[in-house]
Amino acid sequence: MHILYIHQHFATPQGSTGTRSYEFARRWVKSGHKVTMITGHYDIGGLDLTKGRKQTIDGINVIIVGTRYSNKQSILRRIFSFLCFCFFSIIAGLRVRNVDVIYATSTPLTIGIPAMKLKWFKRIPFIFEVRDQWPEIPIELGVIKNRVMIRMLLWLEKLIYKQSSAIVALSPGMAEGIRKVVGDKKHIEVVPNSCDTDFFKPEIDGSQIREKYGWNEKFVLLHFGAMGRVNNLEFVLEAAQKLRDNKAIHFVLAGNGSQKETLRDKINNLNLNNVEILDAIPKHELADFVAACDVSLVTIANYKILERNSANKFFDSLSAGKPVLLNYSGWQRDILEDNKCGSGCDLCNLEQFIEKIQYLELHKDEIKQMGQNARKVALEQFSRDKLAASVLDLIEKQIQK
Repeated sequence: MHILYIHQHFATPQGSTGTRSYEFARRWVKSGHKVTMITGHYDIGGLDLTKGRKQTIDGINVIIVGTRYSNKQSILRRIFSFLCFCFFSIIAGLRVRNVDVIYATSTPLTIGIPAMKLKWFKRIPFIFEVRDQWPEIPIELGVIKNRVMIRMLLWLEKLIYKQSSAIVALSPGMAEGIRKVVGDKKHIEVVPNSCDTDFFKPEIDGSQIREKYGWNEKFVLLHFGAMGRVNNLEFVLEAAQKLRDNKAIHFVLAGNGSQKETLRDKINNLNLNNVEILDAIPKHELADFVAACDVSLVTIANYKILERNSANKFFDSLSAGKPVLLNYSGWQRDILEDNKCGSGCDLCNLEQFIEKIQYLELHKDEIKQMGQNARKVALEQFSRDKLAASVLDLIEKQIQK
């Protein structure tokens, strides 16, 4: 079977962002299938353009089309990048021969355009993976306000869903949101982000990192990943300000994004000595940093729709055997509290968030057990091999129809 995989933000372990597409694709290759990946150039994706626009990475045939993307770009520049990718990926896809199925993953929503076009040209099935429910999220966040644009995007969303042979959603909440758009007739499979239990391990020794950064006597709460509006790291700074008198509690924010300099300025203006900002950590170094923290933080902005998301750092933290603290509720909070491996809060409830930090800092004896529970959940519920196989099974069934 030859799978044409379209993902504008494809990343490898050499990058500093999620590698779901890489992990799934290389497992499909190991299962005996051919995978051709069409992607753009994401500045934190780890692709090396000096090796050419066509590369073979762990058996995956990767085609990099002439677009660049960065979380630091303006909204207009991002839109331009999305549209360029649509055009160039169609051309690249038409040149790929003997394809059996198209697997396209968002975001952005526009990834569905080349997938539909190539489906029509090649007369093969197309499966659409929804990582973030667009355009509902940017509409609710107020990023998109123009009524004509909103109507166009909602029309495009519905068209993509209808044209797909099946849909993969990364959370139960996303699946529910998709059903509201397309109805109950379309097959929707929930396949959440997976746990990299081979890379993130509880036995990794983070003591060198703690020594290097002076964290030995600290209770370290770590955010790693994007620093954008939806991550709401100003909420973490509010908590840090309230907890500044507790010299043991220390917040570490590692990553890049549009809000990074704003956060840095606010830390300086408030003279917050209990918050530290680090640059994005390359994936191959990340396990050591996660091992060095006491608790992993996952935060979102104050929008209910974001509780449906499936954050990579959530699953990486479980794999590492680290308790996770959320500033929201929803399906991920249920997982943490049902399995006693972390906790959540009512959405953006600062008082609850602070109380739970204080509780964890005073009950370090419980953290070890919570970490063991987290690792167990990672192995039993979110195995990368198991989830990649379930998507492959879905693909094979669509081809056989």
